[in-house]
Amino acid sequence: MLVGGDTFSPDLDTPRRRLERWPDDGYPQGHACHNPFGIWRLGTEGGQADPRSELRPVFIPALVALLTAAEDNAGRHLRQDEVERLTNEGSCMTMSHADAQKLERSRGYADLEPELAWMQWQVIRESRRS
Repeated sequence: MLVGGDTFSPDLDTPRRRLERWPDDGYPQGHACHNPFGIWRLGTEGGQADPRSELRPVFIPALVALLTAAEDNAGRHLRQDEVERLTNEGSCMTMSHADAQKLERSRGYADLEPELAWMQWQVIRESRRS
């Protein structure tokens, strides 16, 4: 089971890279190939911690739902400072990795990664236009 923050290296000589989960922007929602649980990208080098052994913060409601509602209520695109404020002020609870994964599966989609919220929100916003 992978989780954002896990690290990967193809061999012992290559520095480890962090895994980041991003919204699937390769196919529109509703397309048979669209993955609502996102796609994996290799991020920055570094990291040793095993996130599966730690508690994970989970947004309740999902951060993507919170930002969607805020943008719909504003009637315009949210600015970066607004996305960052909503992310910083959003309600979270901590869960084990297994419980967080069960909640994600029950939602039917992956939420945004808080550290990447602004960049990932741009992907979600673009896919909402399609």
